[in-house]
Amino acid sequence: MIVFEMKTAAGNGICKHMASQNLMPTMYDDWSLNTSIFIGKARKIVREITYGLSIFVRSRTAFLLLMGCAALLKLLLSTFAPVSFFLRDVALGPGVTSSVSPLVMINAQIYRLWQSVTGSNATGANWWAAPPATFSGSLLALSLALRLPSFIFDAAIAATIYFVIMNRASPREARLASLLWFLNPYMIMVVELLNVPDVAAVFVTVVAVLFLYRKRIFLTSLLITIGITIGLYPILILPPILIYCRKKLRITGICQALLAILPLLAGVGYVTFYQTISPLDALLNYIVGSEVSPAALAIVITCFAVWRFNRTLEITDSILPVLLVYYTFSNPPPQYYLWALPFLIIDIVLVERRHLVLLMVLLAFVLGSWFISSGCFLTSSGYSLLFIPLEGSKLPWYSQAIRSFLDSGATDLLMKPLVNAGLAATTFIYALEIIRCWFRVKPKDSRPFQKL
Repeated sequence: MIVFEMKTAAGNGICKHMASQNLMPTMYDDWSLNTSIFIGKARKIVREITYGLSIFVRSRTAFLLLMGCAALLKLLLSTFAPVSFFLRDVALGPGVTSSVSPLVMINAQIYRLWQSVTGSNATGANWWAAPPATFSGSLLALSLALRLPSFIFDAAIAATIYFVIMNRASPREARLASLLWFLNPYMIMVVELLNVPDVAAVFVTVVAVLFLYRKRIFLTSLLITIGITIGLYPILILPPILIYCRKKLRITGICQALLAILPLLAGVGYVTFYQTISPLDALLNYIVGSEVSPAALAIVITCFAVWRFNRTLEITDSILPVLLVYYTFSNPPPQYYLWALPFLIIDIVLVERRHLVLLMVLLAFVLGSWFISSGCFLTSSGYSLLFIPLEGSKLPWYSQAIRSFLDSGATDLLMKPLVNAGLAATTFIYALEIIRCWFRVKPKDSRPFQKL
């Protein structure tokens, strides 16, 4: 046997490989070398991104200027973007959507106020089907007004993430986390353009984590309860929070029972109130004719693993595996990834910077899957949320190319399954990577951006 020494592309040392006497590398050698090359490229990408953001992280003035410019861009998009199906449902009335999100209720009140001010229902009867270029001044004002609450929640989440990081790290790291949230293309699509109502529940949940870091247990329980009442999904992160309180904060017995009782009652109340639409079936994606949900079983196993094996005692290391396993086994709509995004960003800044590459790949697959399944984010007006006309005569060449791609049989038979499989695989790999970090009591990259 001959020992070969091969230096990795990342320049991080020398890997020793065993090969046969015919000088042919083994399969393990190829896998090890490819893995080292990927890790090296991932580190290079992370360095380039953090270097590009460093000026806005170091300077408070530059940070506020960039956030202000991003806020202005989001408001412009909110004003001139085509009407999404979520906003259309607000106009069609409460019979179309069963959401109890405060965002939906606020939008419904805004729409009624607009109708009373304009004085005619006919003016806005089919306003969601109008091309954005034909919007009058009043319709542009309505578009902005309906999306403004989402923008406020978006900015509030960015501020809350800032304060969460400030509890554990420096202002530079807090600014970086806010930028990763507020400048995220996925966030612009979900919040400002689509106006997904889940953003309200996400805000409440992130505030709950902020109070958990500050050891305000009753407020944490109250906010989780409100989040479950709004969107139900925070019930998924209740077990990891209880495990964190027991192992890290040493909260046991009656105090832990009090922490759990309000959210559980809220969950029971939600299911009872919406028993006709079976929200748990929708949440956990039950198989027809089966009494056991694969997603529910996977969540239970993951929660047990969090309790038994998580040694980092970091709240994101407890919450994220549960959410990522849920995504892997339940095949949820793309906007549901919004639930985990704040915790993914907190994990990147506080725990492991290389997870930034995984997050970029994950969101690329999410947007790619969404692009194909939604017909390029098509709206009732025949326009895409990307301001691209997709229906009608005399379409520009790029619109025709997109339509040809979406209508192609190869897209349905090949591209769509491949993208969905890539999304599921990336989500599961991300969960395994976070689980791998459990066994590092003191992560070497716990303060990765301290030198920015």
